[in-house]
Amino acid sequence: MAESMPVRASANKVEGVNRCECGNVRTIHRARGKRSKYLYAICDDCGTNQQTGKYWQSRFEQHYPSIEALHQAEQAAPVVESEGEPEPNIEPEQTELDAEILQAVIEAEPQPSQTESEPDTQPDAKPSGWKSVIAGVVLGALTGGMIARF
Repeated sequence: MAESMPVRASANKVEGVNRCECGNVRTIHRARGKRSKYLYAICDDCGTNQQTGKYWQSRFEQHYPSIEALHQAEQAAPVVESEGEPEPNIEPEQTELDAEILQAVIEAEPQPSQTESEPDTQPDAKPSGWKSVIAGVVLGALTGGMIARF
């Protein structure tokens, strides 16, 4: 895998590379002037990240001098899997009381044949939209004509 260093239009030289949150390789640069103590990163997808907080600066400080060194470090790094303890499968014991309650609930539910069919009644239908539009036009014409005369 012979990847070359990404070309950047930055005036500052590339100090190293590391992996961006999006998964691409980003270049790490040192700022000049008043901000010379800070690093910044440039990613092809995410753009430039110039955040100066401790979290981001510690992320930028963890960089590799070349892409080959980055790939070697990623291959050598062990895959971390969650080390959480597996939760035991605990099934609650069913007591006689629970069984009686369950049976009572099943018997109390109405069966489809027991339900009454509701008559098909339509709620009061709203007047159609065109009637409202015509009423609005007529009302607007009357009030507009009265306002224009005064």
